[in-house]
Amino acid sequence: HAKQPEPNKNTAKAWRRQQNTPIQESAEAAVPLVAPAAEPIAMDTASLAHLLYVVGSMCLGVGLCVLGVLCFFLPHTAAEMYGLPLQAECSAPARQDEAWVLATGFRDLFLGIITLALYLTQPQAMRVYTSCLVPLPLADALLALAYQAEPLAVATHLGGTFGVLVLAIAARCDPALDSAGKGRSA
Repeated sequence: HAKQPEPNKNTAKAWRRQQNTPIQESAEAAVPLVAPAAEPIAMDTASLAHLLYVVGSMCLGVGLCVLGVLCFFLPHTAAEMYGLPLQAECSAPARQDEAWVLATGFRDLFLGIITLALYLTQPQAMRVYTSCLVPLPLADALLALAYQAEPLAVATHLGGTFGVLVLAIAARCDPALDSAGKGRSA
């Protein structure tokens, strides 16, 4: 027979204190007690969906706007982040290569503005909008992969795809969107 470990006396004392049971003080009382673990916060599916919808919508909208602006002011940095770096020199062909970065910048900026506008004015529309948006970062990942981008750049696009997919699912599951916009005129 293996000897059973003795119960931790400090834990027993903490439990008795919580139960307002008198405790005999002894030399053991000088040993500091470990704080009992906090109760986990219970969150139902609807609350989680709403939290993910709100945080995801703001991150998507603001993030796309920031990426768009980055393309205008730091096109070489933006191109490296995308996974398709530009040529280092500033010759005419290099300037033409920047055109795709600027086009992507306009795309991202306006998608960010549309995301924020729909979130603020037509939240129910985010259900359809985010579902339609899922293929875009996936296409970016496939383009980066096709042109031998660094694995980190491809992973970033795939992470964006996952984020938009989670947002689309959260928007579909958020019951707060069922009543959002009712009573508004079209």
